[in-house]
Amino acid sequence: MYSSQTVISIQNLGKCYEIYDKPGDRLKQFLIPRFSRAFGRTTRPYFKEFWALRDVSFDVKKGECFGILGRNGAGKSTLLQLLCGTLTPTTGKVEINGRVAALLELGAGFNPEFTGTENIFLNASVLGLSVDEINARFERIVAFADIGEFIDQPVKTYSSGMFVRLAFAIAIHVEPDILIVDEALSVGDLAFQNKCILKIRELRDRGTTLLFVTHDLSTLQLICNRVAWLRHGQVVKIGEPVAVCQDYYVDAMGIEAPTENAPAVISQKETGMAQFIEAAHDHHFATDKPVYSVGDAIRFKFTVLAKQDIGRTAFTISIFRADGDWTIGQTSLEANVFWEPKEAGGIQRGTLALQPNCLAPGDYLVALGANSEDLSICYALTDLGLAFSVRWKFPTWGKFIHPCQWIPAIEANDHT
Repeated sequence: MYSSQTVISIQNLGKCYEIYDKPGDRLKQFLIPRFSRAFGRTTRPYFKEFWALRDVSFDVKKGECFGILGRNGAGKSTLLQLLCGTLTPTTGKVEINGRVAALLELGAGFNPEFTGTENIFLNASVLGLSVDEINARFERIVAFADIGEFIDQPVKTYSSGMFVRLAFAIAIHVEPDILIVDEALSVGDLAFQNKCILKIRELRDRGTTLLFVTHDLSTLQLICNRVAWLRHGQVVKIGEPVAVCQDYYVDAMGIEAPTENAPAVISQKETGMAQFIEAAHDHHFATDKPVYSVGDAIRFKFTVLAKQDIGRTAFTISIFRADGDWTIGQTSLEANVFWEPKEAGGIQRGTLALQPNCLAPGDYLVALGANSEDLSICYALTDLGLAFSVRWKFPTWGKFIHPCQWIPAIEANDHT
């Protein structure tokens, strides 16, 4: 468990870059404002501002594993470079209490002409170890990196995986107070990733603070105490890893929620045969996009008005995930359930229950249909427009949370 002591404090942190359209504008920006000020004049800037990070604030406690999540360009790497001191903030401040070891970029801090052995001494000394301390830990570093005879070869001959092995081995054996890892583990193979995760857990249990950046939602959910989600350089949310990762995943799929004052008209195909006059959730919700948990019952109600005589009817449902993946396509035909024929002006009503809900966390859209009993004729069909979300308290993978029974085998010598 982590303590109440704050080792990283970030307050209103921001980083702004000057973006020039033409190379000559940089020279103009350097010279013209100086001449203008000398004559008491003002001049326009010759650059555009780009805020890679803006108004970011949070604290990290000693022994905490803190994850940072976001799409490419969200500001994650900029934030880590500000924390490590390789960039200077435009606004705000960073306070660090402890020795920092960082894996920010592949091969950073390595001399490509030096051997692995030489780079161990170079990199570890940069991270604050004396020669005697490096000698005392050298064999452990080499054993953890496990790159064999390549330890005595120039690192310019190394693969990306070998780079990561050596860099990570050095960083963890420096025994830092704060370890910062930026996507480095994604390069290694599964066996090495497992080895690193076990070591990270060991460091965390010893009180080392970890800042962990990765696109691997599984890893963030399993090893982090808290996660910060960045978007366009700003903090969207900080909180419990499973909840934040699920919200990020849904956002990344790009669905738009209905507006609160969405029109009651049901968007649907025009068949001339029938139309939906009701297609809604069969619950009372304060929002047009309800949030269900895995295992809940999800119920829909529907009403169809016959515009001309229609025969015996089978209803259909299609559920699409927000990324466009067709997740469910089922009909009442499969359950041998039908609605009786109706003359023009007649009404067919019904409900559909998904019980229990087995969909994995995400955002979903629903289309309902009314078809002839053999499904060959479509009487009415809504567009994808009925929205809902699913969340769950556990890390999840795949598209469905299927009901399962896990049954440990009982050995012959077990006694109950």
